[in-house]
Amino acid sequence: MNKNISVWLITPQTNLHVGNESVVNFSVIDKAIQRDVTTGLPCINSSSLKGAVKEYLDQVLRMDKDKIIPLFGSVKRNDATQKGSAIFFDANLLAIPVPAHNNPNGYELAYCDDVVKSFVKKAKALGANVVIDTKGWQSKTREEFDELCSDDSLPIIARNCLDNGESVNLWYEQVLPSKSVLATIILTPNAGDLDVLNGKIVQIGANATIGYGYCKLEKL
Repeated sequence: MNKNISVWLITPQTNLHVGNESVVNFSVIDKAIQRDVTTGLPCINSSSLKGAVKEYLDQVLRMDKDKIIPLFGSVKRNDATQKGSAIFFDANLLAIPVPAHNNPNGYELAYCDDVVKSFVKKAKALGANVVIDTKGWQSKTREEFDELCSDDSLPIIARNCLDNGESVNLWYEQVLPSKSVLATIILTPNAGDLDVLNGKIVQIGANATIGYGYCKLEKL
């Protein structure tokens, strides 16, 4: 296993929709977001995150492919592939914004101590001694936090496809609201392999052309 471990915070600056195509939903939600199969909380699956980071390095930063391919692997050509050495873990939700009328920002971050501790425990098991600063966040019980993250509480946005001004397809899409806080763990061969991402805005998930999924990455 790669020995160089880094922990990153991911903060959506706009609403985030990383779709879960494997879920059949019979509620009003046509397109649901990804959720951790164990906790049921919103997450970004590792494959979605890895793909977004690779595209950013390639298409936005124009990083040399000689640096990208060893980390992310190569596309199969003539039955030959090169496996990437970077290991991405799911990004877990740590905090979610809730209305706060006495806060000048209009919101405050709600979190559950057990959820944060669970992520820290996973990071330590993989070799990272990380501290998540929850100062200023509002503590909730696990039951309260689960409710804030439930399908009934998360925003649902109506999307419409028009043909000559006439609606031909209306659907409802679930999003994780902007200013939520997620965290992920990445293993790479060398320390600093992905430091170029620190402080950058990376588009993750669907609907980039309508401003979804622009996320700030910060290395802890």
